[in-house]
Amino acid sequence: MITGRRDFVRIALAGLAATAGAQGRTWKHKGVRLGVGTFSFRGLPFDEVVRIVSAAGIGGIELESAHLEPNARPAGRREAIRQWRLTVPMTEIAAARRKLSTAGTEIYAYNCGLDDASTEPEIERVVEITKALGAGILNTSTTLPTARRAAPLAARHGIRLGLHPSGNANDPNSIGTGESYLKAFEIGPNVGANPDLYQYRNWGPDPIAFLKDHHARITTLHFHDRKVQPPSWAPFGAGDMPLKELLVLARREKYDFPFSVERIYTVPDLDQVKEIERSLAYCRSLLD
Repeated sequence: MITGRRDFVRIALAGLAATAGAQGRTWKHKGVRLGVGTFSFRGLPFDEVVRIVSAAGIGGIELESAHLEPNARPAGRREAIRQWRLTVPMTEIAAARRKLSTAGTEIYAYNCGLDDASTEPEIERVVEITKALGAGILNTSTTLPTARRAAPLAARHGIRLGLHPSGNANDPNSIGTGESYLKAFEIGPNVGANPDLYQYRNWGPDPIAFLKDHHARITTLHFHDRKVQPPSWAPFGAGDMPLKELLVLARREKYDFPFSVERIYTVPDLDQVKEIERSLAYCRSLLD
C-alpha cells in the first residue's frame, strides 16, 4: 500500500531500476558476444521461448522463424508459410519484439529459410519482418541464385544477409565450400557468412584460417559441440569442436560477430533454462 509521497518515489525508482536492469543486460563476456540461437528451443511456442530467455537472463538471441510462422501440415506447409509472410501484420511482429524487449532480450539476427521458389515480394517481406524485429541480420540457408536476388532487397533496408552452409559441395549453386562463400561475398558488401560448427569443414580446408581471413563477413557463428567419432551431438565440453580456440581467437582479435550458442543434443527430463544456462556458463569459462 502506498501511504505517502516518499513511498511513491521509492516504488517508482524500484520500478525504473528493474526496467533498466531488464533492458540493460549485457551478453558480452571478455569482449566476446555470447548470444543464444533459439533453435535450442525448437518445437516450443514463441511465448515459451520468451519465458525461457527471461528466466535464464539471456541478453541477445538469434530468433528462428519457426517460432513465429504457422505450424501447418507438411502437404501445404510451404504455401501456408509464404502466405503468412506476405500477410502477417507488422503490428504482430512489433508485439513479438516488445515481449522480448520487456524480458530484457534483444534480437540480433532472424534466421529464416529462403529457397529458389521464394518470390521477390516474399523475400522483401521477410526482410521487412527482420527489420521490424529490430535485427540487423537475416540468416538463411539458401542457394547462390536466391542469395543474388535477396541481397539487394536486404541492402535496401540496411539488413545484412548471412548465408548458412547447405553441405552439398557438389552443387555449384549451394553454399557448400569455402570457395562458394567467396563467390557469395562478390554479390555485395552486405552478404556474409553464417557458419555452423557442425559443418565447419565447409568453410574450407582450414576453418580457423577462414575465420581469420573473413571475420568481418561473419554475421553470426552457430556454436555447438559435437563428437567426431562416432558422429553425434554432445553437450558443451563433451565433444571435439574447437570451442576454446575459436572463443579465445575472437577475444584476442576483438571480433565483433555474435556466437549463437545452440543446444542440438537432447537429454532426459530436459530443463530448458538450466541447460542453456549451463551451456553459456561453459562458454564463459573458456574465456576466463
